[in-house]
Amino acid sequence: MKTIERNLLAAFLGLFFTLTLAGIVPAATQAAEYPDKPITIVIPYPAGGVTDLVARALADSMTRHLARPVVPVNRPGAGATIGGNAVATAAADGYTLGFFPTAAASPEVFRFSYSAPYSTTDLRAVSSVAGTAMSFAVRADSPLKNMKDVVELARRSNGLMIGTPGQQTLPSMIMVLMGKKEGVKLEDAAFGGDAKTLPALLGGHVQVAAIDYSAIRPSVEAGKIRVLAVCTAGRVDFLPEVPTVLELGYPLPYVSALGVFGPKALPSDLVNKLDATIATILKEPQFVERMRTLTVQPLYMNSASYQKVVLRNRDDLETFFRQQGMYK
Repeated sequence: MKTIERNLLAAFLGLFFTLTLAGIVPAATQAAEYPDKPITIVIPYPAGGVTDLVARALADSMTRHLARPVVPVNRPGAGATIGGNAVATAAADGYTLGFFPTAAASPEVFRFSYSAPYSTTDLRAVSSVAGTAMSFAVRADSPLKNMKDVVELARRSNGLMIGTPGQQTLPSMIMVLMGKKEGVKLEDAAFGGDAKTLPALLGGHVQVAAIDYSAIRPSVEAGKIRVLAVCTAGRVDFLPEVPTVLELGYPLPYVSALGVFGPKALPSDLVNKLDATIATILKEPQFVERMRTLTVQPLYMNSASYQKVVLRNRDDLETFFRQQGMYK
């Protein structure tokens, strides 16, 4: 080889290795080596809730597939935006991920209630994992047999208070749309969470309540509570006889999904590797059964599809809140 060719080759290799060390040419090696240390998955709520439990189940399975620990870390507070911001501002190396609901994935749409230092576009969707099942429920001895009965009661009573986690949660939005369609007044009795709503329903303080099915399953199985409808896009496996609000003719403002996110600059090769791992996990019978035990519905969407759904949900929520006069 001529001297000049050797010099050019040496210069090229030197530049390549310099860029690789600087992280500018990662694609050829990054996915192959990733992960080579523990991965943190941020949960924006306290331990023990449905988001936390599903995230921990996923982390266990990811640890097995990736041969490196995937460590759940709870970062609650500020409407789920403390955890969300921890991921949005993390290094885009795949070692800090988030397990988020809509509140953390698109915080800007809730700006009437709180502000966040990041927005939807500061995150990159990796995969959706599960769908929650908010349910409209009554006591088992209630004369209300379906949602039509609920509407008629509201009409006869010139309005009806329904126990909810709070205004502008998914069931509250459905109530607004239902009330408009039926010409009745449905109001929130906002209890702040399922742990307070359930005793209020059982104690007769409200006749109807909107509670995540995971919180009422023991009461349903004990014959104390009856579910009238679920706030999901399709019927759920663990309540196959219960209709969805969509079936009953009421709009679903957004699809309630829990999924994995990274910082917006997370490289595509790492996204693809994580997405493929999650897709495999969601086909495993043991994971599906664990989801069923937690009373959530496996709901897989790949990165591209999930990103579109996240953006569509954001836009739909923006429209809904604007129509309700929530934005100044």
